[in-house]
Amino acid sequence: MYNEKKLHPLTLITEAYKRLISFILPILFFAFTGPDMEGFGLILPLLFFTIFGLSYLVDVLRYIRTSFWIAGNRFVVKSGLFIQKEKDVQISRIQSIDYSENLIHRIFNVTKLEIKTPGKGITLDALSKEDALKLANQLHYLKETSFEADSDSNDEREEKQIDRHSGFSLQEAGVTKELYSMSLVDILKINFMGGTVFKGLIIMVGAINIFGEFIPDSIFNQAGTIFSQTAIASFIFIGILLFILLYVVATVLSIIKNFEYKVELTKNYVTIEKGLLEVKSQTIALANIQSVWEKQNWLQKLTGYTTFWVGITSDDEVDKKDSVSEITEEGKILLLPLVKKDQLAALRAEIIPQFNFQPAQTIIPIRSFRRFVQFPLLFWIVAAALVSYFLWPYAWTIGLVGSLLSLLYGYRSYKKTGYALSTEEVTFQLITFLGTEIMYLRKDRILNLTVKQNPFLRRSRLGKVEVFSALGDTSQSKELSFIEEADCERLFDWFLTKERSEKHGA
Repeated sequence: MYNEKKLHPLTLITEAYKRLISFILPILFFAFTGPDMEGFGLILPLLFFTIFGLSYLVDVLRYIRTSFWIAGNRFVVKSGLFIQKEKDVQISRIQSIDYSENLIHRIFNVTKLEIKTPGKGITLDALSKEDALKLANQLHYLKETSFEADSDSNDEREEKQIDRHSGFSLQEAGVTKELYSMSLVDILKINFMGGTVFKGLIIMVGAINIFGEFIPDSIFNQAGTIFSQTAIASFIFIGILLFILLYVVATVLSIIKNFEYKVELTKNYVTIEKGLLEVKSQTIALANIQSVWEKQNWLQKLTGYTTFWVGITSDDEVDKKDSVSEITEEGKILLLPLVKKDQLAALRAEIIPQFNFQPAQTIIPIRSFRRFVQFPLLFWIVAAALVSYFLWPYAWTIGLVGSLLSLLYGYRSYKKTGYALSTEEVTFQLITFLGTEIMYLRKDRILNLTVKQNPFLRRSRLGKVEVFSALGDTSQSKELSFIEEADCERLFDWFLTKERSEKHGA
C-alpha cells in the first residue's frame, strides 16, 4: 500500500510561475499601452492584480485539497475546489509515466509526472525527485507483477528499480538502447531544411508591432538615405540580413526545445527525451502505433535527409494545459526529426519490425494528368483576370506564377503518386506542395476503405481510393486520386478479406 501523500509545497511556486506565464500578454499590454491610456490611472493594474490573485488563490486551495495514494490495482488522486472527487486509473493499464521539468522545476529540484492509460491520465505537479522516482518504481513494479492479497507487503518485495539519471519512464538498466540522438549541428540543419525560419518571421513581426514605436525614426531615415540610390542592392542586403536574423532566432528557439534530443527503445516502448530550459520525456507504447510515414521536402531530398513520423491513438483525458506530451492534437508524433535516408531503414525496422515498408510503385496513367491541373489553372486564370480588371492591372503576374506552380504540382503528382501492397500492409506515396509523403498502414489498423467514382471518372475508367485510420482521438484519411479503375478494385479486394466478406454478405 502506498500511503496517502500530498503534493510538494513547491507546487505553490510552480503554479505561480504558470500563472505568470499565462498572464504574459496582459502584462505586456499594460507595460506598453498603460502610459497612453489616460483617465484609467491605477484601475487597470488593480484589476489585473485582483484577477491574478483570485486565480492563484484557486491554485492554492486546489493544492491543499489534493492527495494521492495506491489502493490495490488502482492509483487514486483526490482533488477538488469545493467538492472533492476521486480520479483513479488501473495500474495494469498504465501505458507510460512521463516527466516534465520547466525552469522552476529544475531550480527547486522537483518534477511533474504524467501517468497515462488508454482511457484517461493523471498529472501530478509537483513532486520531489525522490518521491517521484519512488512512485514510478512502485507503479512499474505493480504493473509487471501479479497482485497478492496483502498489498501492504509490496514494500518488502525486491522492486525492479529504474536506473535513470533524471527520468521516470519505462527504461531499465541494461535493457534500454539509444537509437537516435541529435547534436547542435543537426538542429542547425533542421532549421535550415525544415522551414523553421518562417516561425522566426512570425515572432519578428510580432516583436516589431510591440517594440516598433521605441525605434527612432532617424534610423529608418538614415537607412533610406544610404540605399536610395541602390534600390535593388538594398533589397538584396535587407533580405539576406532578415534571413540571417530569422534563422538565428529560430535556431535559438529550436535549441531550447530540442537540446539533447534522443530516442530510446525499451522492450515494447520507445521514449523521446529533450529540452534545455524545460526537459521533457514522452513514452510511446509501440502497440498504440497505428500508422507511420516519411515526409521529405525538396531540400531534404537534395541533401539525402528525411523525417519519420508515427501516428498513435489517444483518448487521453489529461488536462491539455498540464499535459507534457509532444503529441499534437491530431495524434501525430515526429519521432526522427532529421535522419539520413540510407540510415532510416535500419532504425524503423528496429523500432517497429512488424511493418514491411515496401516501396511504392507509381501508377498514375497519362490521361489523369489534366485532372490534377485543370481546376487550379481555372481558378488562377479567373481570379487574376477579375483582380486585374477591377483592382490591380498587374495581378496577372501573380496569376501566372500560380498557374506555373499548379502545373508543376500536377506534373509531380502524376509522376510520383503510387502505392504498394503486401499481404497485411499497404504503402501510399502522395505528393505535398513542397515534398513527398510516404505512409505505411497495416490492414488491421485501417478503419475504412472507400472507392469513389463520379460519372466522369467512371467513363474514363478512373477512380479514387480513400483510407481511414485511427489518429489521436479521431481519425485521419489519405486519398489516392485519379488512379486506374483496376487499381481501385485491387485495393478494395485486398481490404475486403474473407472474414469481412462473410460478415457483410459480400
